[in-house]
Amino acid sequence: MVGASIVIAAAFFIVESSSFIDLGVGIPRVVIGATIVAFGTSIPEFATSVSSAREGHFDLALGNIVGSGFVNITLILGVALVASPLTVNISAFTNLALVSLIINLFLWYFLGSERISWREGVLLLSLHAVFLVISFGGSSSLPPSG
Repeated sequence: MVGASIVIAAAFFIVESSSFIDLGVGIPRVVIGATIVAFGTSIPEFATSVSSAREGHFDLALGNIVGSGFVNITLILGVALVASPLTVNISAFTNLALVSLIINLFLWYFLGSERISWREGVLLLSLHAVFLVISFGGSSSLPPSG
C-alpha cells in the first residue's frame, strides 16, 4: 500500500512538473511526454536492466526493455483509450514515430545477428541523441500545446 501511494504521488509530481515546464518554457506537451516524462517513468526498467546485465542475465535485461515498450503501447495505451477516448494531432507525433520506427528496425537487425556489442549500444545512444536534438531543436515547428 505504501509503494502504491509513492507511485501515485510520484506520478502526480511528474505530471505537475511537466505541465510547469510546458507553460514556463513553451515546449509542446508531446515533446515533454516523449522525453522527460518517458525518461522518468522508465527509470525502474533502466535500473532493472542494468542490474540484470551486470549480473550476466542479458536475456532478462533485453526482455525487460522490449516487454516494457510492448506493454506500454498495447496494455497501458489501450486502457487509457478505453477510459477516455482522445483526439490526436498526428503531425505532432511524426518525428517520434519516424525515429521509433528507425530504432526498432535497427534493434530487429541487431537481434538477428544474435550478438549485440558496445558498437550497437553507441549507435542506439546516438540515435536517441538525434531524437532529442530533433525534438527540442525543432519544437517550434510543432503545434502549440493546449
